[in-house]
Amino acid sequence: MHDKRDDYEPITATRRSREPLREDTQPLWRVMLALCGGLALIALLAWWLMSKSPSDGAATSAQSESSAPEVPTDITPDVEVEQEIAPPARDVAPAAEIPQGPTPPSAEPDSAASSEPAAIPPAATPESIPEVVPETELQAPVPPVPAEVSVQFLSADTQVRFELLRQLDPSPPLTTKVGEVAALAPGAYRVVASGAQLEPFEQEIIVDGERALEYTVELCAQREHERESLAGQVVEERACTSTEQCESMFTVLGEHADQLVKDRAFRTQQCAQWRPGAAPDGRWTLNINCGGATLATTCRIEIAEGACTFAEPPRSVRGAACPRAELK
Repeated sequence: MHDKRDDYEPITATRRSREPLREDTQPLWRVMLALCGGLALIALLAWWLMSKSPSDGAATSAQSESSAPEVPTDITPDVEVEQEIAPPARDVAPAAEIPQGPTPPSAEPDSAASSEPAAIPPAATPESIPEVVPETELQAPVPPVPAEVSVQFLSADTQVRFELLRQLDPSPPLTTKVGEVAALAPGAYRVVASGAQLEPFEQEIIVDGERALEYTVELCAQREHERESLAGQVVEERACTSTEQCESMFTVLGEHADQLVKDRAFRTQQCAQWRPGAAPDGRWTLNINCGGATLATTCRIEIAEGACTFAEPPRSVRGAACPRAELK
């Protein structure tokens, strides 16, 4: 029987070569050692950089700032300065016929200045522009000076004198006589008319208008005044029967006397008892007097201080009613 194993190729075992490894193939431990050394070197460099003094960093930063080119702050990055492009030269008319203008100054070759954009001046704000005021507004309107008014002073008594004092005017008063004409500026005046054996009279007048005015006055003849003191006159009287009752009556009459002395009607009534038409004058005070503690004891209110004056009704020298004044 034919053996089939002879049909197959013989199996040959290859032996491992005993030659040493090539030099380009490095073992793993050498790679790890190099990696660790690199990391240690990086850590040492970082520590050295961190341990440097802050002054060295500040000096370095200042040097870098000083060496940096200055950039103008008044120009924004978006602004671009366009240089005017000169048109190409052409052959034109002879130079003798063309008037030549002033030669522009030649630009100095400065690379730094040409690289930096030119500074653009800021636009003027509306606040910096002075406001133009018309001359008509600067000159205040001058009010027209009012014309003076002619005033003639008249009176039935030729001895009357007039004094005119304008309100809020420190100047001395204007003095005039009967029949005289005074030129007065429009306004308010206080007139004081007086004369010998005549009672003075004061009045406020207003002078205005364009026509002449007349001021007529008639004063009263000086009157004789009679004066009478009413001290000691009994005002009220009440009786009391004991000391206790007199003390109580004294308190009641004291409160009543305080009310009476403040009442002008009471003072006028007391003066009328002296003479009809008399008027109270001066300071008035009342007093309360009570007698001893007997059956006939009385308490009374007396006038301690008080006087009355009397004068005839006012009459002018001609016997007419006075005083009288009129501006017309």
